[in-house]
Amino acid sequence: MLSQSQVLNGIDLNGPKDFKKSGDLIWTKGNDSVHIQSMKGTLSREQFQSTCKQGSRTSEFIETDILEISGKEYPYCIQFGDNDVLLLQTMVCRDGFTYMIHLSTYTLDYEKSVRLEESYKQLGYMNGYMITRVEQF
Repeated sequence: MLSQSQVLNGIDLNGPKDFKKSGDLIWTKGNDSVHIQSMKGTLSREQFQSTCKQGSRTSEFIETDILEISGKEYPYCIQFGDNDVLLLQTMVCRDGFTYMIHLSTYTLDYEKSVRLEESYKQLGYMNGYMITRVEQF
């Protein structure tokens, strides 16, 4: 079953397989969540990473790096929330807009021995799907 789509700046967006639209540019499946935001203009990689490193009121910075897909680079940031949620943000620049992809998964949904590995794997799947949507649709 396909997720319900939403068009943003001419891009047809939807969530990964079995995700349901649950708000404006938000898709969820159980405790997993995808949220997209856009802003006119281009945010620099340095600005993105600097902001990420600050963490938030309820999350702690884990890492920031660059993901390369098909020769293009996408900065990403990982934080861990006080509520056992692993958060991943990725920045995609396209056609004069910066798109922020916000992803989260609840680590306690996974068996203790593989909790972080499975959480990272789920975020990686969600991230790859959403980068492709923003870039190609």
